[in-house]
Amino acid sequence: MGQEKPFACSLYPLSFDPTLRRFFYDSDCPLMPTYIRQLKKVGSEAHQHLSQVQIAILGLEKKDPSFLRRNFSIDADYFDLKKLPHPPLPKEAQK
Repeated sequence: MGQEKPFACSLYPLSFDPTLRRFFYDSDCPLMPTYIRQLKKVGSEAHQHLSQVQIAILGLEKKDPSFLRRNFSIDADYFDLKKLPHPPLPKEAQK
């Protein structure tokens, strides 16, 4: 068994802004139109991916919130990010 992917790789093509608590995506990713359509379908690959990264983000908010800020800063510099048409993570999730 190999090692798990680094979080940033698992998150791709998404990026998470911890200040706004919103997801963005790499506009150059050719899979995004399909991903966005799939988000509406519970159990779809995209829906499962987003659910998994949300759980990871909640853990990172508690263990290493500075990582989330650094990761988003790098993503914002490197990718052309667009807002994912999905609600932000709720404020209660911060606790």
